[in-house]
Amino acid sequence: MRIFYFNITYGCNSNCIFCYSHNTKHSKKTYNEISSEAFFKYLDDNNLKPEDRVIINGGEPFLHSQIDCILKGLQTYGCEVLIYTNGRLVKNFSLEYLSEKYRFVIPIHGYEEIHDKITGVPGSYDETLQSLHYLKDNVRCKVDIKIIINNYMIDQDPDKNKLGISLANVPFNNAVHITKMADTIVSKRNGCKSVKNEKAAEYTKWLFDYYKSRDINIKLFDTCVKNIEWEKYGEMPHYLDSITVYFKDKNQFREMILERSLPECMPTCMCKEKCVSAVDEYKAIEFVKGKIIENLE
Repeated sequence: MRIFYFNITYGCNSNCIFCYSHNTKHSKKTYNEISSEAFFKYLDDNNLKPEDRVIINGGEPFLHSQIDCILKGLQTYGCEVLIYTNGRLVKNFSLEYLSEKYRFVIPIHGYEEIHDKITGVPGSYDETLQSLHYLKDNVRCKVDIKIIINNYMIDQDPDKNKLGISLANVPFNNAVHITKMADTIVSKRNGCKSVKNEKAAEYTKWLFDYYKSRDINIKLFDTCVKNIEWEKYGEMPHYLDSITVYFKDKNQFREMILERSLPECMPTCMCKEKCVSAVDEYKAIEFVKGKIIENLE
């Protein structure tokens, strides 16, 4: 499997307190964007094939001045296209031309108050939900949400009552991603602590059970999964294809080294075979139709 990963702009309209991109400018304007010509030349030079995957990220990709051109142009290749976006601007575009080959991954940081606190933008939760409704109701593409477990979510809603009410009203049509906040350059700068595994394990199990009971596909990565009752699901088939990831932005391109740092607790953990990292290895545990597999993500 070849994955072509693009940061097409380093401008963003949010100001997340644990932003994963310390190069991003939170100016609500595109910044340091790759041109659509350079974007497609790179794909053509690498002979992009239908079995490949293209990932569009940023910054916020919907600030890119040619985002419509990029999304439309990708149709001719017939490959899978993932768009990582905060979702706030999506509702302002006409995307009815997108097919099932396109998949959006949009983060939800908790109920409205917590989500807006994390993004640093009052009203961002409502904007994101409006875009989720638009995509689900009007576009044939797949729509995932990504729940990022954070300490504000845990500390301010210990019984998960507000979160449960909120999640019931979040629309999507494909899968839910469950992960946890990790340390970043930005989070350390803002004094925002990452989630410890013990806390993450409890919240991960609750979210897993919540969506399992609703027969929704679940993707687990970069979180502690030791509290999940894995014995119910049998052996986990592993993803066996080799994965090659190529990164491109305006100023550079490189093949990424897929090598993760193992958590200190892993060697002695009874659940270590389920400790899968999507950020470093592009894999996730996927729960679908009552079964678990290790899959690409």
